Amino acid sequence: MTDVPPAPELVLPPTRHLGTAISAGAATAIVLAFAIALLVDPLVPVAAKPAVAALGLLFAGTLAVVTFTLARGHGALWVDRGGKRLGLGVTSHHDVWWVPLTRITGIRMLALPTEGATIERWMLTLDLDAKNDGLLAIVLAESDARGFLDGIGQRLARHLGLRYTEGRDDTPADPPDLSPHTTRYAVHRGAALQTLLLAFGTSLLAFGIMAVTQLEAEPVVGFIFAPILMVMGTALILVSLVKRFASESLGFDGRSFTHAFTFRKWRWGERTIKAPTPRFRIRFLGLRGAMLELVGDDGTLVLAAGVTARSKLTLDEIAALPNRFLAPPRTGANPPS
Repeated sequence: MTDVPPAPELVLPPTRHLGTAISAGAATAIVLAFAIALLVDPLVPVAAKPAVAALGLLFAGTLAVVTFTLARGHGALWVDRGGKRLGLGVTSHHDVWWVPLTRITGIRMLALPTEGATIERWMLTLDLDAKNDGLLAIVLAESDARGFLDGIGQRLARHLGLRYTEGRDDTPADPPDLSPHTTRYAVHRGAALQTLLLAFGTSLLAFGIMAVTQLEAEPVVGFIFAPILMVMGTALILVSLVKRFASESLGFDGRSFTHAFTFRKWRWGERTIKAPTPRFRIRFLGLRGAMLELVGDDGTLVLAAGVTARSKLTLDEIAALPNRFLAPPRTGANPPS
């Protein structure tokens, strides 16, 4: 008889936002009630009622998805001893990034710099890939409750059989050599909240356009609320489209990193930080997915925001992004693009 591999062990349960989920559920009910009231209102033209019903269902359906997602939770942590891997929940229990245990070199609790603050904040991280000598880490949690993070870190270290350290500086003692290089990447399909933002934006824009068409009958709504709804809807749609079709570029000139968004010949949002010894961290943002942050001497760059385990640009590829800037071997091979 074939042995059945053990099921992954849940180390940390998912984080649920029940209060916010209840609020979102109440908003869903209000939107549905408002849409029904418009459908039975004799003052609403019969020709406009199908559009009202469609927009009401779209908006309420989007809110219902948000309600379910908040109640379901995110951010759980599993250990799969049979597969020798660690599971990191991203946006849900179906969206999990599995990291081989052989890639994890240690667990560290790090004191964050807090200039002028009276309360010290701490960050719990997983160090990855010894060959990069601390170039990349995964942020598990961040809090001012030092004892809480220390308990999680020590418990996880015992489960994984890893060393556990505490410090105040995550700059590598012997940083790897980096070479000037520019690379491009894009999340494209499957980004966190991409579909929800598009649905919300479409609903708000359509409601704004409908309010403008009723300007003569409802001047207050047309003049005050219609422009706000149209601007908010357009902004949400643009955010979704940029994530879907635009690319990001990251360049290193030997001392500074420059990040920008690009689409065909257009380039915008350019930002540069000094980082001769950069630190890359993968940070999880709940329903907003994950991102790669580049910490420099005078700031932090946000890279690939919204990436998930199911997006076209996977978390494994994001984790490999810092390797593109490692100096090539002495044979003169170019770094991967």
